[in-house]
Amino acid sequence: MSSLKSDDFFISGLAASHDTSQLKGNIVAVDATYYLRLLLERSHEPLIPAVGGPLALEDCIEVDLDKWKANECDPLFIFDGCPVKGQDELSLDLGRTANNGTNAAWELYNNAQAQPAVETFGLHSGAYRLESFYPTLQGILRRRGLHFLVPPFKAVAQIAYFSKVEQMCGAIMGPRELLLYPISDVLIQAIDWDSNKFLAVDKDTLKRHLNIDDSILVDALLITGTSFLPPFPAKTQQQAPNTVRDAVNMLRTNGKHVKQVCQAFDDILKSQQPDWFDKYCKARMIVDHFIYIGLNGAVEVEAKDTLTEDSHEYLALRLPEELHHYLSTGLVGPRLLSYITHSKITIMPTLDGVASNEYRQLVTQTLIPLREQALGLVVPRLNRGFHFKDIEVKDWFSDQSRSTIIRNANFRTPNPKVDTWNIEESAIKADFTAWSLSAAASKDRAGLINFEISALKEPGFSKKTIGKPGSKPKGINSPQHIISTVIWRFLHLREYVDDSHELTSWGKALATALSELETTVKKYPKVTGLQEAVLLAFELIRLGQLNAKPRQDEGEVDASLLLLSRSAVLLKLRHEAIGYTGPLRKDMLSFASQVSAVREADRDLVEAILVQMFLNNQTERMREPNEYWDIGDALPFVNRNYNAAMGVAIRTYLEMDSDEHRDLDRFASLYFPKAVSIREDVEVFCGFFKALVTGIKTLDQQVTKDVWVKAQEYLESRTQ
Repeated sequence: MSSLKSDDFFISGLAASHDTSQLKGNIVAVDATYYLRLLLERSHEPLIPAVGGPLALEDCIEVDLDKWKANECDPLFIFDGCPVKGQDELSLDLGRTANNGTNAAWELYNNAQAQPAVETFGLHSGAYRLESFYPTLQGILRRRGLHFLVPPFKAVAQIAYFSKVEQMCGAIMGPRELLLYPISDVLIQAIDWDSNKFLAVDKDTLKRHLNIDDSILVDALLITGTSFLPPFPAKTQQQAPNTVRDAVNMLRTNGKHVKQVCQAFDDILKSQQPDWFDKYCKARMIVDHFIYIGLNGAVEVEAKDTLTEDSHEYLALRLPEELHHYLSTGLVGPRLLSYITHSKITIMPTLDGVASNEYRQLVTQTLIPLREQALGLVVPRLNRGFHFKDIEVKDWFSDQSRSTIIRNANFRTPNPKVDTWNIEESAIKADFTAWSLSAAASKDRAGLINFEISALKEPGFSKKTIGKPGSKPKGINSPQHIISTVIWRFLHLREYVDDSHELTSWGKALATALSELETTVKKYPKVTGLQEAVLLAFELIRLGQLNAKPRQDEGEVDASLLLLSRSAVLLKLRHEAIGYTGPLRKDMLSFASQVSAVREADRDLVEAILVQMFLNNQTERMREPNEYWDIGDALPFVNRNYNAAMGVAIRTYLEMDSDEHRDLDRFASLYFPKAVSIREDVEVFCGFFKALVTGIKTLDQQVTKDVWVKAQEYLESRTQ
């Protein structure tokens, strides 16, 4: 049983062992990010930064939650909401540092030093952002009937509040950052259900050992660094305040004031972090005025009577409580709300660390119109102060002083297209009697895109979806009605549908591809997400990402091979629930980063359409908590723990130089011994790619068609 590697050794040394029987019948408030990090360490997946995501974590969670249930203890998971001031900036720095480490690992791998490479990748598993796994964990909790909550900002702040409310939880579990807050319970660091023991730190014991009060402890913990404040800089590693005891000693020798500590180390601060004290002041205010959701559902600020007039400088701009309600229930994620509350979009480092020209242009130029559309659907419904705030776009690869600005004039006027969709549910059911969220056939199931596209092909239906002039959409109440309407509006904004609600040439191509895909969908019912992958593929094609052109860092590559392997990145390789076993390719990981960027931008737009519908009172705003999450989860572009493994598998398979080596059973045993069903996965990919080609052939773009048809012929020659 161990706590996180980055924990303070002095604090961990004070942890006491307790019997898990004390937790029986209790609710434990658990920091979801901390929990995922603990389980990730146990799952032993060193290649996560190299393949793009964990393969064993989901199974590890299921096994662990079974143990919670067997011990009659219920976890209440608290997820991080929007980042607080300073958090994204620190995440950028940590991501860049992790990239340096993984670059060294790739160098070892390319020099045929496999084992040292694996070990080096394992040292930098923190490069993977655990927020990417949130939807997967939430889905597991939803299936098990376990509760979770997403507060406005930090999970630790919400847990600290729950710690003071006896009826909410009997224990708390999370990072040492929780010690910053006025918690009433001991802080559980780890639970070992097999040995019936858990480790916990008592805050009062910690203060007694250090002989300090709460205020000094908070300052000492801030000096050692948090998720939103870098540690106090030091000239050498020996001088660094590595533990809270070191920080307390530093404070004692400098009048117990952080400002005096800064004055004593002024030369170091000026050379390394001249603005550290300013960051500390904001961090201290974030802790003193932590934000949480009260028992009545209202967003509360601790010690709000002593808030300063410039509180927006450290607490961010305050959003309407209704938006926080949708965040807390999982209807939407925190990303779009973060853009608005901080007036800033932060593009985090990719796992591959490759800032190719194609990637740079994608995130700083090509995707900006989608961001503007998303902001334009939500911001006009907010306080007028938001209407005149520009949005800064800060990336991880440019000079610190450079950023892109999205001008408020580009998003303060609402887009009129979305409100033209106003069809009553009864009218949809009259034409499509089997339409529902759980229909057996994909052509009838709301949210699978196939239904929404095929419905618009039916004669006369498009006209029914157009609202009467002057009428405002309303009565979009059932989950399937909401989901289908959101998708129709998305297709309209992305120009798969025109202003008459008829399919455009791209919409018809998408419809053709989805129709062709049906054979594969029916043959392999256990393989999910294929329709969404087709839509994402079309998005990537239209945005200039999914093509046969090699990036500058890729060199000379066969065009068909490149197009095929890139397309395969959109699908999943089914793998045993253990760490990835197989070859690695940085170029596939890099393309997966481009795919993720487009998926996130599309998801932001989908969530903006959804929020606009709720804010405009077009649907019932008060619902059962689970229904909010179900609606959000059924919509496309949720991050479902994607990775680059399938792209690597297809690339490796197609590069085999003989029919003998391309025998799938032999290939799997040699290169992907832990793949669960590689023959089926390759067959699914062939059906998927054929569907894309069939759709693209309907377009009036001969050059594009020729490239895809040639790739299809290449694929058939290598797989038949």
